[in-house]
Amino acid sequence: MHAQRQHNGVIAVSGRSGREEFDRIWAGIGWPDDEPGYLCVTGLRADGRPHCIWESRGGLWELGEAAVEAKDRFLIDCLWVDARDTVATAYLRNFNGLCFYEALAGAAPEPGLGPQSPAERPHFRGKDIVASIVPVPERITSNFRSALEKVRGTIVNGRLLIHPTNCPRLLYTLRQPLDDLLRSPVTKGLVWVLSALEETGAVAEQGLDAAEPWYETLPRDAR
Repeated sequence: MHAQRQHNGVIAVSGRSGREEFDRIWAGIGWPDDEPGYLCVTGLRADGRPHCIWESRGGLWELGEAAVEAKDRFLIDCLWVDARDTVATAYLRNFNGLCFYEALAGAAPEPGLGPQSPAERPHFRGKDIVASIVPVPERITSNFRSALEKVRGTIVNGRLLIHPTNCPRLLYTLRQPLDDLLRSPVTKGLVWVLSALEETGAVAEQGLDAAEPWYETLPRDAR
């Protein structure tokens, strides 16, 4: 899969089975803990439905490499992290092509604003794009269970799409008991980016399908 920015600002991601267009593509990172860390790349479609399109797992070094790869392949300009882990955050910001969101000095952007868009930066085409490492708001990190329940609601209402081939670990993890999800870097990577996308106000309030058990509403044919 690879992405190209269209003249109208839309990001078109092409793969073997076709092409999908997104208004923006962001990523969330769950730091390594009892299991390897996790990076989740999620695009926001024009219909307001988030679509998880790529994942990567590993230690800090692997996550840094994956973040740079995701920046180049999917033109992401924003990486959401739990900046309370200052060691991991500082490590990631030293990768070429990544930077800390200095303008807010540890605070998250106001809802609806987000980091400076790629089109507003001096370098934003192809591999010249610089992805900002943005701290997840404290209200999300300190109320993680509530944030996770909001994500669960997104799934229950059929609003979340997951690419089954590119995100197998995410599909597996979301079927585990809630207590396991609360400790999982996979879940955190997903919650960080979905919470950020929801605060833009562009995420659909209602799904296109009738609500079913949340672990059964993960489309296996999403591309």
